[in-house]
Order: sequence, then structure tokens, then C-alpha cells
Amino acid sequence: IMLRQPEQRIMSAYYDEQHSWPYWRFKRWAADQLEFAQVVSGCAVRMLSRAGQSKGPESAEPSPCGGPEPASAAEVVLAKKRLREGFIFVGITDDWDVSICLLHAVFGGDCLASDFVDANPGSNSSQSAYDLSELMGFTDAVDGALYKEAIAIFAEQSERYGVSLETCQSCLKQASSNK
Repeated sequence: IMLRQPEQRIMSAYYDEQHSWPYWRFKRWAADQLEFAQVVSGCAVRMLSRAGQSKGPESAEPSPCGGPEPASAAEVVLAKKRLREGFIFVGITDDWDVSICLLHAVFGGDCLASDFVDANPGSNSSQSAYDLSELMGFTDAVDGALYKEAIAIFAEQSERYGVSLETCQSCLKQASSNK
């Protein structure tokens, strides 16, 4: 599993046609990024702690991310437990190169150039972080707690497998020769 910084994930989802917005509930799209963030916050926790799957944007059914109930404290605990115990690999999208090197350290296989390419950039993507000022100071505390746990697991796994940006250079070199 790869996790993304929560507010960056929210902005990405907003610009990806308001992915996970509960259109079925509101019968309209979010008025702005802040409203979107307030409604879909806790998405990662909900995906790890609830049943269901994401449906199309105009589905008449709730999905874990766009459901009417916000994530609870118990769901945060459950999501952290599932993240720690249910995944062999935890990567961080904001540290993509090291995450890919860790993935190869855990599972093996050759490092490929395609491992380091954004294969689904979308129409409003960039290599830099989204400007979060549109969120007017909003932070996703629920997913923030899960993300903090993911960062800790990532650090533990990186240490266990001896992966760092420095040790990743051989994987990056192999990938550039496998174009």
C-alpha cells in the first residue's frame, strides 16, 4: 500500500473530478475545495476500516470515502492496526523513489524505468505539491493520524531493509539502464 499526505490526497481527488464526492447525497458537486475536504476527510481511514468500494461519481450508493458518517476514533485505531498488521509493504507517495526501492527490497525484482514514471498523471497533475491555501487551514486530522503511522512503518521498514536515498542509487541506475 502507498499512502499520500492527506491534504495533498484531498486536493488531488478534488481535481480528479471530485473523486469520492457523495453526489448521491447532495445531488450537486462540492462548492469549493474546502467543502470537498470537510466531506471526504478521513477517506484512507474509512477505506481501511469499512466495507464497500468506490463507485462512479453519480452512483446512488455511498462509498467508504463519501459515506455520510465521518470516521470515528475506533476506526482510526482499526485502520492503524490493519496498516501495521495487514500489509507487508507500506510506501509513501511523497517519497516515491525510496518507496519503490523499498518495494524491490521487500519483494525483489528488477528496478524498471517505468517504476519511477507517473503512469496516470491526469489533466491537472504536477510534479510539485498542490497549493493548500484553498483549504483555508483545514487539516484532515483523521487521515493525518493514519499517515503518521504510515510514516513510522515506512521508516521502520526502510531501516530493516537498509533502504535510503543513498542505497537506492543502484536501483535507480538499474532502472535507467532498463529503459
